[in-house]
Amino acid sequence: MNMRVCEYPATTVPDFLLESSFWLPQHNVPSAWIGHAPFAFWLVNVMKPRSIVELGVHCGFSYLAFCQAVKKTGIDCACSGIDTWRGDEHAGLYGQEIYDNLLDLHRPYASTSRLIRSTFDEAQCQFADGSIDLLHIDGRHHYEDVRRDFEFWKPKLSNRAVVLFHDTNEPGFGVGRFWAELTAVYPHFEFKHAHGLGVLGVGSDMPVRLKQLFDLSDINDIAQPIRQAYERLGQSVIDRQETLRLADVVRTYQNSLSWRLTAPLRMANRLAKSVVARLSHRVPVPRQAGRPSIFANPAVRHLQS
Repeated sequence: MNMRVCEYPATTVPDFLLESSFWLPQHNVPSAWIGHAPFAFWLVNVMKPRSIVELGVHCGFSYLAFCQAVKKTGIDCACSGIDTWRGDEHAGLYGQEIYDNLLDLHRPYASTSRLIRSTFDEAQCQFADGSIDLLHIDGRHHYEDVRRDFEFWKPKLSNRAVVLFHDTNEPGFGVGRFWAELTAVYPHFEFKHAHGLGVLGVGSDMPVRLKQLFDLSDINDIAQPIRQAYERLGQSVIDRQETLRLADVVRTYQNSLSWRLTAPLRMANRLAKSVVARLSHRVPVPRQAGRPSIFANPAVRHLQS
């Protein structure tokens, strides 16, 4: 009978939360990854990686979150985002504007980060074996593609390496199937929210807190509250990003030519509504029965004569 002996003292959810878990993303770009930003901030803070590589950047939310965490923590880390920025059947096909927008958002991180516009295979030779501490695989989601990305980049992973897989909880993709195979071999932890995020411990020399997270993966009484905490934090980020997006939409509309041209009409409409509202509150007061007319006053009759 195999028994896993926990080498750590009793733990609670706060043991897996840091101030960085409550940071807010600085960049509002569309993504299915938004709900995992709090964990990404925590992970960078705990790992203090020397090298982060993301395969499949698209609009850049997750990659910019990693860059933001590296800059805010002040660690010495080289970040690399790899993508063709042409799209595929999962991300959809798109034009140059996606890449151009990311370039603008990426400028604050230019000293520690680079965007590599190529296929994953073509870029692999730019990294030394054993050099990558944190690898995020988020390219094509077919089983064969995810498996090839992992196996092709595995020699580049360091002895501290952690690999992230997005969409592990998305039934229509092959990521979940490959993730199930990996979890039989490597220490791991999975978040179910926001389409799923698999955290795989490939290296043998990882921070104690991260090892502890992996050890708790199958202890549901502790693992589930951790998942719920990060799901709630992630939802708060999603709600905030959506609020900011809607504010941008309103601001753009209000600055549009049509909004300015119709401003006089909206003002006239508000004025008309105001007048109608005031008139509707005026109730005519009938003359009281038996009340003498003003012309009954002798002075008034004198003026009339």
